[in-house]
Amino acid sequence: MRKIILLFIIFACAITWAEDDVILAPSIVPPAMAAKQIAPGVRYLFTIGNSLGACDPSTPKAMHSDFCRSEREYGEDKISGFNARLDINLYNITWPKTENTEGAENWYGHTFGGGMFLTTHYSIPLEIGISPIIVQWLGPIYVGAAYDLSFGHYFGYNRERKDYNVNYTYHFDAGASTNNFSGSLNLGGGTMFFMNNHGLAFGAHAGLRQLHIINAGENLNGNPATRFSYGYKLHKWIFYYGLEFANYSNLPLLKEANQKQHFFSIMSYEMGLHTETNPVIYWSFSFSLLL
Repeated sequence: MRKIILLFIIFACAITWAEDDVILAPSIVPPAMAAKQIAPGVRYLFTIGNSLGACDPSTPKAMHSDFCRSEREYGEDKISGFNARLDINLYNITWPKTENTEGAENWYGHTFGGGMFLTTHYSIPLEIGISPIIVQWLGPIYVGAAYDLSFGHYFGYNRERKDYNVNYTYHFDAGASTNNFSGSLNLGGGTMFFMNNHGLAFGAHAGLRQLHIINAGENLNGNPATRFSYGYKLHKWIFYYGLEFANYSNLPLLKEANQKQHFFSIMSYEMGLHTETNPVIYWSFSFSLLL
């Protein structure tokens, strides 16, 4: 497990420093599963994942939209950002109160379960943030909202000329950097089908979220005097949909219902709805663990 986490960190660092940075609010799926209380008594929620936001250059209107127009003076306009982050739940309140947190046979969770959550996150390389989340189940579906406040120190690039045809290579440059404070909102809902006696669940969700991409600026051939200090800070509202697969410990037929240490794990995938008028590519993959 430690080797897997270490490989993820190395991969995240390499990818993040090779791209601009994406800033967005957390997913509401893990808090929704905690609010459902299908695995009663879980208190700790951890999510690790990555996200990509970019403009699709194959879209005819991409480079003419407000979102996809770059402020770089030379070279082709290319906007693509990556995010690798860890979310940790600090505090939560769920309702109604679970009477038996050790489990019960044929436990189906609360039909109208809900909760309020406060999470914090760290995103590679230097971003921290805090996010309040609220979610409510209405029978088989849930609705929720998450708002993220992030502060980060973002790094830019050193741009080197390759030849006289204005071709450039880009490298990570700690000398080109900027601080940024931003907020982003995620509104969504979904459903999940629980197979209680097998401890498996399958779900789908959709929503509307704000996506931010930030570029910290550039140095030309390592010369600070030619640094493009302006960079860019772009944001866009996007529609998205997602699928998830979950595994939880409440298995009455396998005589595991009376265990005190319940758990819930979730693998979730999201993708933005890409249209000609909204030329934004977005996807996100995350793994969550509730203990």
